[in-house]
Amino acid sequence: MADLQKTESERRRETRVNSTLAVVYQRISAREIEADPYDNRFELPQHFTLREELDQIDSVQRSQIEALSRENERLGGLMQALNLKIDIIAQAIEDSLGRMLSPVPQRVNLSPGGLSFHASEPVTPGTYVHLAVSNPARNYHIAAIGRVVFCEDEDLEGFRTGVAFVNIRHHDRQTLARDIQRKAVSNEVVEEFEHPDTP
Repeated sequence: MADLQKTESERRRETRVNSTLAVVYQRISAREIEADPYDNRFELPQHFTLREELDQIDSVQRSQIEALSRENERLGGLMQALNLKIDIIAQAIEDSLGRMLSPVPQRVNLSPGGLSFHASEPVTPGTYVHLAVSNPARNYHIAAIGRVVFCEDEDLEGFRTGVAFVNIRHHDRQTLARDIQRKAVSNEVVEEFEHPDTP
């Protein structure tokens, strides 16, 4: 919960980039903010859990192949080659499902401490939300919990909604930081827009 202690001025100094992301959000209660963002109480898109399930299958297969290789090296090698092919097919399926099942990507202003996106309806500042964020171009999917810090009507675009992360896995934060750094190096940093309450 250290994220809650970040000051607004610290958030405003973070590197910000524009990114094309698919964002699914749902309002949650304050009691749920400490839950794992991948907990099944939240409505995660189906492709979010697919990678974890495939990793579990792969882990079991690897241990079985190692045991088999000790008994029969030739058969173990054959099974290892088949497992590699299954991994390639599974990755292709995961990529395709991610693209098919994600909502239409939109322009998102992204920083390590949060993001702003267009919501279809107003969300009251102070509301806690669960976020499922997908980057189709970089093939990553992240779940996080955040607090809405501003919401502004932008007519046809929807409601520009700023969310500060209050609960995000360390690995997911690193994934976002790498993507932000990559864009910053490519001179895609956004400096001109700074909302007083931006996460």
